[in-house]
Parts: sequence; structure tokens; C-alpha cells
Amino acid sequence: MRPNPLLQTNGTVVAPLPVYWRLAVITVALILQSCAHVANVTPPKPAVQPADKEVVVLVSEDIPAYSEVAQALAKMLGKRGSIHYLNGSPFENIKMLAAYKIEENKQFVSIGLNASIAAKTLTNRQVIFCQVFNYPDYELLTARHKGVSMMPSMSKTFSTWRKLAPNITDIGVITGPGFEDMIQTAKAAARSNGITLHHETVTSDKEYQYSFKQLADNVQGYWLLPDNRVLSGNILSDVMTFSVRNKKQVAVFSEELLNRGGLFTTLSAPEDIAQHVLDRLEQAEDEEKVPGPDIVYLDKLILRINPVMAQRLNLEIPESYRKYVHAP
Repeated sequence: MRPNPLLQTNGTVVAPLPVYWRLAVITVALILQSCAHVANVTPPKPAVQPADKEVVVLVSEDIPAYSEVAQALAKMLGKRGSIHYLNGSPFENIKMLAAYKIEENKQFVSIGLNASIAAKTLTNRQVIFCQVFNYPDYELLTARHKGVSMMPSMSKTFSTWRKLAPNITDIGVITGPGFEDMIQTAKAAARSNGITLHHETVTSDKEYQYSFKQLADNVQGYWLLPDNRVLSGNILSDVMTFSVRNKKQVAVFSEELLNRGGLFTTLSAPEDIAQHVLDRLEQAEDEEKVPGPDIVYLDKLILRINPVMAQRLNLEIPESYRKYVHAP
């Protein structure tokens, strides 16, 4: 006898489902299966929008030290960038910048001291300043206003010095107040090349002259920095003459000083400055403040070597450095 399909093992009879109910059950099952399939499909991510903030580049005046950096930035920024030379008085510069205070979709770059002082009024906007040496004196640093050093790569400066003068061990540097962070960075760069950097802080050109000569017994060379607060033209002439007479190696910051007895000069590369400025702008693109340190330092330098002083100091210029020889 065949088992009754409607009879359960406990003897309970189960009535068959009507046809339309069976169809309804199948339909619901198919719908649920379809929903489950759709839920497992990851929706496409929205396309990433490129950086679209405009960059206003403020230039203190039309001189090569500023305009070359501005031109390098203009190439990197393309249509996003606009260059403005500030040739007016400080009051006129500040008045001109007042219109930018309501421009929310803009970042700013200030090149040189005058432009950077004017840009201080843009307190609620991001500003990256460059080509300013004595920035501590003008309180340019805030959470939204940060800088790029005007000093060429300190690491490469001291590694170059070591290759030109393998026996050098002690170098003197003199500045006005306010450069503790930079000097600490420089000391670390010198130390990594086997050199001890002796730093003196002074407050006048007379103090500079005195400290320069006092250091002579302890150092074989000097690293000159463009601190015009404590280094006047007359004192500069005197210390360069003193260095030549006493056969001291001097790293200088201009070709004019190279011709007056410097061993070599290191200059910052405009493209290097511009690239660091651009990097800071991009890092701050989606931020309220500018991230990172107050000042970032450069990676490159432009090198010139005085062969006359190298010979006078009994230094042999390595083959790989002879392309940087600049005869005075």
C-alpha cells in the first residue's frame, strides 16, 4: 500500500495548497532572490574631483629672485594660477588684498617680504610664503600661514664642502636672533658630514664683525648667511678681506661675494622653491589649516666654485665638480 503524501508521520492530515497560493509562494521566492542579488552589487564610487582651488601668487617686485620663482609656479599651476606684482605702497598693497578676504575658493602664495607682510591681512585664508629670510621678525607664521625656506639645501651644502675640502672639521656661522630651528637643522646636516657647526647670535653689525674674528681660532671656514639685520656692506667687505688674508674657506650667498674671496656659493633653485610651495598647497587643499612644519627646507642648490681660492687654499677640485667652476 502506497504511503499517503498528505499524511504526516504522526497521522496528521495536511491539506494541499491551492494552485494560486503555490504560485504566490514561488513568486515571492524569486523576488527575494532577486533582491539578494542586487544587494550584493557594490554601487560605483563617484569620480574623484581634481584639485580646483585657484592660487593667487603675490610677488613683492619684479626682480629675478622673485620673478623666477613666480614663473616656475605659473608653469606648474597652469590655469589655476594668477600672478600679481605688488608695486604699490604697503597701504595700497593691503587695500588691494582686502577684496580677497571673501574669496573662499582661493589659496595664496607670497614671494618676498613685502608681499608676505601684505598677505598677513588674509588671516582666514591659506598662505604659503617664500623668499623671506627674517620671517620671525615679522611674525609671518600662523596655523594658516606657513613657509618654504629660501636657503638652498643645507645637506648638499655641507656634503659639497666636505668633498671640496676633505679635512675640514669646524665651520662658523653668525646670525641675528630668531633662527633656532634653522640652525638646529643646519647643525644636523653638518654633523652628518663630519663637520661641527659653531653658531653665534648677534644683534648688530659691529657684534658680527667681532664674533667673526673671535671664531677664527676655532674654525677653518665660515658659512655666510644673508642676514641684513646684522651684516652691513662695510662689515661684509671687512670680513671677506679678513678671510682671504687668513686663508679661511667661505661659503657665500652671491656670485659677487664669490668673486671677492668666497670658495663656493650655493643658491636656491627657483624650480625647487616652486615645487615645495606647490606641495604645501596640495597638502592643505582639503584642510582648514596648513599641515606640516612651519618651514620646509629645500632639496637642491645651484653651485659655483672659485678655482682661484681653491688653489690658494691648496684644495683640489674633484673631477665631478669641475663643471661648477666659475672663474672670477
